[in-house]
Amino acid sequence: MKKTSILALSLGIVLSGCGTTPNNTPAPAATTTSSAPAPASEQKAMSAEEVSRFKEYAPNLKGGPFITEAEIVNQNEAVITYADFATLKKAKPETGMTEADAKNYWESGDAINKALMEEPILLLKEFPELQKVKVTLNHGKKYTTEIDRATIEDYLKVNLAETKTDKDKWRNEIVNKFFTKEERAKYIDKFVKAE
Repeated sequence: MKKTSILALSLGIVLSGCGTTPNNTPAPAATTTSSAPAPASEQKAMSAEEVSRFKEYAPNLKGGPFITEAEIVNQNEAVITYADFATLKKAKPETGMTEADAKNYWESGDAINKALMEEPILLLKEFPELQKVKVTLNHGKKYTTEIDRATIEDYLKVNLAETKTDKDKWRNEIVNKFFTKEERAKYIDKFVKAE
C-alpha cells in the first residue's frame, strides 16, 4: 500500500508541473502556424537526386530552348534564365533558331506570361523541397520574378505539394482557375517586374 501511495503521489507531483514554465507561470498558448516560410536553416535541402531531376526537367519548361541557366542555389531555390536571341546564339551556337523564330515564339499569345507565371508554379508543385523560384526572361525587356512557396500558396489558396499527387486538385484548383489569359495578366501585375 505504501509503494502505491508513493507512486501516486510522485506521479501527481510530476503531472502538476505540466503546463507551467520553471517560474510556475502558465505556459503560453500554442501559436498557429503561419504561411511564412521557415528560416533557411530549418528548410529541407533538395536531395542530390532531386537536383539531378530538376536539371533534366528544366529544359522542358515552356520556352525551354531559350533557357541558358537552370540551377538550384542555396539548397532549395531555383534560378531560371531565358536568354534573348543574341545571348542564346552565343550560349548555344548549335541552335538552328533564327531571330524571327524567337520573336514569333515570345510574341505569340501570351507566351511570356505563361513562362513567368505557370512554370514557377509548376516547379513548386513538382519539387516539394523547392522553396523559391527566380525567373529572368529577356525579350525586348528584362522581366524578373522571384516567388516563394508560402506566398504563392497563399495567393492560390492551395498546398502545391498536395497537387503533385492529386491531379484533379491540380486541374480544378490551379489550371482551370488560374492558368487563363486574364489570371496570368493579374499575376504578372502583382509578381513580375519589367525593365
